[in-house]
Amino acid sequence: MVLVKELRDKAKERGVVGYSRMNKAELEKVLGIPKPSAYRSMRLSSLGLVKLTPEQEERLLAWKRADWTNLTAKITDKKRLPCGTKGKRQKQLNLPTVCRPTRKNTDTPLLASQFSDAQIKKAIDLKKKGKRINWREL
Repeated sequence: MVLVKELRDKAKERGVVGYSRMNKAELEKVLGIPKPSAYRSMRLSSLGLVKLTPEQEERLLAWKRADWTNLTAKITDKKRLPCGTKGKRQKQLNLPTVCRPTRKNTDTPLLASQFSDAQIKKAIDLKKKGKRINWREL
């Protein structure tokens, strides 16, 4: 785990302006440190580069079993496609992929079936702008 002090030291070395007032997330973004990702964690674990705790492994498996679906394809192509694949029309329009789980587990807040077409379109617009999607406020 990287400490904020270490990140500030790196930012200072690179000459980042205003590094002393930045929080950890801002420093990681400026320094180009990628956000944690379930896909990345599973990949690094499978390659033996990272050792996950049993609790982390169980949470990743539960996340994977949630059966994620591409909501953008639901709107554009009128098809149910798994997350990670794009529909024909989605590719033509160059739209980002917006995914939600279809199965409920203990940590799943909202499922794909709970969103209207208007909410999904709003989520696609937010993702096109590079903003974070807050699913509870759509």
